[in-house]
Amino acid sequence: MTRALRFFRTLHRAAALDSLRNVLAVLGLGTVLADFSTMRWWMVVPAIVLLFGVWYIDYRRHFDGESAEESCRRELEAL
Repeated sequence: MTRALRFFRTLHRAAALDSLRNVLAVLGLGTVLADFSTMRWWMVVPAIVLLFGVWYIDYRRHFDGESAEESCRRELEAL
């Protein structure tokens, strides 16, 4: 538990909020909230893990100096 608290305390606030905004924009907050009412309880945990994973990748983008467009271009060139 201490490790998780330390992780959240060391986050850069502006970058974390920007990443959260981007993730919610992509997923569509209304869709996610509507689906939670019909989801089985055992599906909520994987959904939260996926949400956190996407958020963390976008959060790291702020510090790796890459925009979303540059990241997409780099990944498409690798194909």
